Amino acid sequence: MARPARRLHQEFTTREGEPLIGIPTMEGSEEVVRYFNDEEEADLATKKAQESIQRALNLIGAWQDLDDEDGPDMLDELDRMRHASKPSPPLEL
Repeated sequence: MARPARRLHQEFTTREGEPLIGIPTMEGSEEVVRYFNDEEEADLATKKAQESIQRALNLIGAWQDLDDEDGPDMLDELDRMRHASKPSPPLEL
């Protein structure tokens, strides 16, 4: 698969006192850096990634609450069901 032509000589101008924010990201299979000179624009560009990260962080430790709320009976039942199920046959490559 041919790689797209790179534009090596793009110019980006900032004024004194403006930040220059570089955010690495993936475009297809290629890593690129997107540059911003406005923090709000950079935040908007990364909002989707921030939401995904927050969802993943919210899941950390989700199972630890089961013992307190539902008691060990539910975990014991899940374990019993797992052991009672017939295993899947091995995959052949």
